[in-house]
Amino acid sequence: MKRLHRRHLLAGVGAAGLLTACGGSGDATGEAATSAAERSGEPRFVVPTFPDGFRQPPTVVAGIEQRLTFVVADELDILRRQAPPSLAMTVSRDDTALVETTLELHADGIVTPYYPLRTTFPEPGEYRARVADLDPVPFVVADRADVDLVQVGDPLRPVDTPTVDDARGVDPICTRATPCPFHEITLTEAIADPRPVVFLVSTPGFCQTDICGPVLELLIDAAAERDDLAVVHAEVYVDPNTDFASGGFPETTPAVQTYALPFEPQLVVGDAAGVVTARLDTMWDRAELAQALASVA
Repeated sequence: MKRLHRRHLLAGVGAAGLLTACGGSGDATGEAATSAAERSGEPRFVVPTFPDGFRQPPTVVAGIEQRLTFVVADELDILRRQAPPSLAMTVSRDDTALVETTLELHADGIVTPYYPLRTTFPEPGEYRARVADLDPVPFVVADRADVDLVQVGDPLRPVDTPTVDDARGVDPICTRATPCPFHEITLTEAIADPRPVVFLVSTPGFCQTDICGPVLELLIDAAAERDDLAVVHAEVYVDPNTDFASGGFPETTPAVQTYALPFEPQLVVGDAAGVVTARLDTMWDRAELAQALASVA
């Protein structure tokens, strides 16, 4: 049996930034061309869905709790129905174990099961996550000053996002088949609103993962019961139809640039004072969304 290496799996997971999350594809040649008949359905790899700091600049920082998500894969692809209910993971640095925990499977309302890890890294450097006898997952933790993503406790960043009344040059303002209801006000206006804020950046119509659309649907369902929230959705690309059709890579929107996103989707929750209380990156399910919204309940 030809073995699929981690580099091929990473090509098909939303871990390599916006290019991979929204337009990448796996390698279907050479070692990656494992047939379905050869597939074991057993976990062979643990794959990070966040930028690991080697292939892309790091996004994980030291000194404040971080959320990292992983998926499992066999020789061919990410495991879905065969994904184990939990993973026993050890995170180490310089051969010293710092975290030993059990990660629970999450898949409520989405297709791809994943495993979230929440922990605080004491200092910047190279770390490794290991599950049983599978290959370890190396990743880089950066100094907080070197990563421009918003963190819990930071102020929300105002952006004049497109609305139904003013698209601000973005077309379309929502790539959902039926535009979502979260384009009535800008993020700037939402932050000025006395209600807590939920801000989602995702592009359901131009994302080749199975996350960007489902997380928007989860938010639509959850927000229907929370009229105490000011919810805003922003797309990733300014003019994706024209740019993709011409073979180019689309310009990203001011929302993506202001929040310094090397990946999508991202959901940020802020309290009535405009302070970030929760952040979800790359993938989440109904349970984690409920937890994030409960931070401003």
